[in-house]
Amino acid sequence: MIWNSKSRLPVREQASLFLSWMTMLMVFIATLFLVGSLALTNLISSWNKTISGSMTIQIPTYTVQGENRGDDIQKDIDTTLSLLKQTPGVENVRLLDEQQMTELMEPWLGVSEKISELPLPALLDVSLDTHQPFNFVDFKNQLYEVAPLVQVDSHRVWLSHLIETAKAIQNMIAFILFLLILTTSFTVIYTTSASLALQEPVIKLLHMMGARDTIIAFQYATFNFLKSLAGGLSGFLLALPIIWIASTLFNPIQDPLFSEAQLSAKQIYLVLSIPVLAALFSFFAAFLTIIKKLGRLV
Repeated sequence: MIWNSKSRLPVREQASLFLSWMTMLMVFIATLFLVGSLALTNLISSWNKTISGSMTIQIPTYTVQGENRGDDIQKDIDTTLSLLKQTPGVENVRLLDEQQMTELMEPWLGVSEKISELPLPALLDVSLDTHQPFNFVDFKNQLYEVAPLVQVDSHRVWLSHLIETAKAIQNMIAFILFLLILTTSFTVIYTTSASLALQEPVIKLLHMMGARDTIIAFQYATFNFLKSLAGGLSGFLLALPIIWIASTLFNPIQDPLFSEAQLSAKQIYLVLSIPVLAALFSFFAAFLTIIKKLGRLV
């Protein structure tokens, strides 16, 4: 009976046109911000693993004056390895050979036989146990006492600042998404109330004929759902080219620092559900608003 064309309420298209446009705008903005927030989430997770899981130690092969250090190189390597074995939190230590050093430099210098002729330092790749605390400051101070020329590179300081900045951006995005939800709520309430005000005589007549509030509310909410879904799909489709352009611009960089920004399958499904979620939100908000309003009209 609800879907019978003769029983449908004469809901005015003009009253919901504003809702469609607003939903399109909200979904457009929400899609862009949500994709950015999810990408930041992946990056922060990757950066946290980098901070807690690895460390690089460089043993210079030449002095500042350009003199070959000779046997002192192996002495520093042995001293550093001995200290690492005694340090809690160290899981594994690997000394990179000449071939591995060449492969490490090729992305920056290209494929060349002359890479091996460069005064490259000896590198120790240290894996840390994420389940056991590692005191980076104490280790660094102890190492500098026995091998002052050895350099420790853990990326901890600058990467931690980068993580804090990313989290601040995420909080800002969350606040903007909250404002979007709040604005959408007011839009649904306003358009629904305006439509009900225009249809008040018809609604009173339907009540006299025995129509229940739930049937009236359901038809209004369904109409809002369809209008919101149409607007949401339009906004989502408008956001896709921008997301594609942004991913294309960042793709040539191929920096390991940003390589984990790609969304997972679950995150993609969440983004794809935005128009439907917006329409469902509009449906329930309209339904509850109409039930409350109808109780005052009759």
